[in-house]
Amino acid sequence: MINSDIIVSAAVEEELSILINSIEGPVFSIVGGRRITSGYIEGKPVRVLITGPGTVNTVQSLTAAIENARPSLIIQTGCAGAFRESGLNLGDIGIATEEIDIQLGIETKDDNLPLNELPFSIIKSSKVDIKNRYPLDIELVNQASDTLAKVFEGKSAQVVKGSFVTVSTITATDSRAKDIYKHYSPCMEGMEGAGAAHLAIHYDIPFLEIRSASNFVGKRDRSSWNLPLAFERGALAVLNLIRDFEI
Repeated sequence: MINSDIIVSAAVEEELSILINSIEGPVFSIVGGRRITSGYIEGKPVRVLITGPGTVNTVQSLTAAIENARPSLIIQTGCAGAFRESGLNLGDIGIATEEIDIQLGIETKDDNLPLNELPFSIIKSSKVDIKNRYPLDIELVNQASDTLAKVFEGKSAQVVKGSFVTVSTITATDSRAKDIYKHYSPCMEGMEGAGAAHLAIHYDIPFLEIRSASNFVGKRDRSSWNLPLAFERGALAVLNLIRDFEI
């Protein structure tokens, strides 16, 4: 079934509540055991999907939603950790140019990063041959970047394009954060992006990942986090993309 709408997915409800409240004529349903809110934003059909945290939850949720009705675009959003070396600050916007699953590979002798590459492909076709790096459509990324640069101009928020890393184990030391940045030069760390990117490539559906920085990657200091700001900025970014994009 083709629905030609936009699926917006995030791990937890707080990351999506502003979007859900913006939907005109909301209809609530359960697909694959996950809650979906369907309706319209600026006259455009959307489905907002709460997946639960992590890659497995994301893959299960999005697979059910896609099989139920194929969308024209998937946007993965929410908050994320920013790498200090990237220049991002709390509340800034990151747009993924690629997703890197840094825990997918072969263990090295010294048990350090980067892992050795897998001897087989995760996805292989005439278009892609993926081991652990999922490229995103650069034209779509640039379009999103141009739109959001105008949206956040004068609002003390940067919009940065760059690599994202997906982890199953959250980075909690400064030394680990420096090691990840040394090998991959990412701007953000999350737990869902590689799973969403994998599905988008598998189903050949356009995909964007837009996140707002809630904290810095490294030693955990919850008192320095700003989740409400990241929730607000991430939702504002997605709202403006939906208004701007043609589907």
